[in-house]
Amino acid sequence: MTSRTRKRPSSARRNIQIETFSPFVSGGRLRLVQSQLHNRSTDDADAILCISGIDSRYNEGTTELFNYLLFGFFELRKKELEKSGFEEEIIDDIIILIKRNEVHVYCNPINYHYLLPYVSHWRNIRFHCMTDSEYEDEEAAEEFKIHSFVAMVTNCRKIGIPYSTSGSVHSFDKMVVEKWPIIQAYALDEYTGGGFFTMKHEVVDISSAVHKIFNEVDPTSLELLITEQLSMFERQWKTMLITTDMEMLNNSRQIQEEKVCEALKSYYKHGKVGSETAVDRQTRPFVLFGTNTKKTVMESVRTGETTVNTPIMKAGVDGDIPKLMVCHGVCPNGPITCGRTYFYTGFSDPLSGN
Repeated sequence: MTSRTRKRPSSARRNIQIETFSPFVSGGRLRLVQSQLHNRSTDDADAILCISGIDSRYNEGTTELFNYLLFGFFELRKKELEKSGFEEEIIDDIIILIKRNEVHVYCNPINYHYLLPYVSHWRNIRFHCMTDSEYEDEEAAEEFKIHSFVAMVTNCRKIGIPYSTSGSVHSFDKMVVEKWPIIQAYALDEYTGGGFFTMKHEVVDISSAVHKIFNEVDPTSLELLITEQLSMFERQWKTMLITTDMEMLNNSRQIQEEKVCEALKSYYKHGKVGSETAVDRQTRPFVLFGTNTKKTVMESVRTGETTVNTPIMKAGVDGDIPKLMVCHGVCPNGPITCGRTYFYTGFSDPLSGN
């Protein structure tokens, strides 16, 4: 049995492991994306093009928009897709073209069954998909994909592409897009009569416009925020408090801000791997003792302009023990932040008798 003839998955709603998923929420996300086509920030683009997998050289910006519209399809169902027995190139063989009042979806008869519960309720949706028997001919399947792509973008003067992710913004390069396999195939004489894609269509980067909608709260984003991001954030915060208690018991006079903040900073930095641009413009986690909690110090540490690592015994007024500690945590991939002020109880040093 070949990889193209394995058992197809059920397209039932029960396979979507998100409690708050519904046609209403899904349609709302699509309308938010379509609304950007009426926004000047997209340069009056006629359509938004998303190409998945190898055909876009695994562009992360388009993958991010796919996961938004398809509720984490390529992330949350990764294990299930891997167990299906189908090759990755078959599963992520998807192209979506979003226009103001309609949506075109190219897929194959295998991933169609995965996609159906996510998109079947979209208004004015048109599928470009072969039958099972037609798809057995690999050469014919490849030609069908190219012809479908050409038909999808016909009459689109200006096409927007979500080139960069919200966590890592890159400068837009049309020549990079021109090297995407499906875009290269567009230039072949037998499909369009020759001519580069970026010459026949004006291609613009609409990343910044699309990124704004990712912060919109809907029932599903709230569910994932509470069940995934909040629980992870809470664990790191508890680790920070446990570290503080242990340091206070073992070496209370030498405890430093960096040591207390280690859990929050490690969590933040790990979540921002590969997203240096986002790190530069976001607030950062910090812990400050006593006199370091002044507004000027707090602002410089929050933005990453400076770092502070003062032993607790040197952060009091006139050499006295500080009375408080300010902690600030930041979720690396979400809107969660938390700031708390903790007040110390009296210190006891058995060696000095105080």
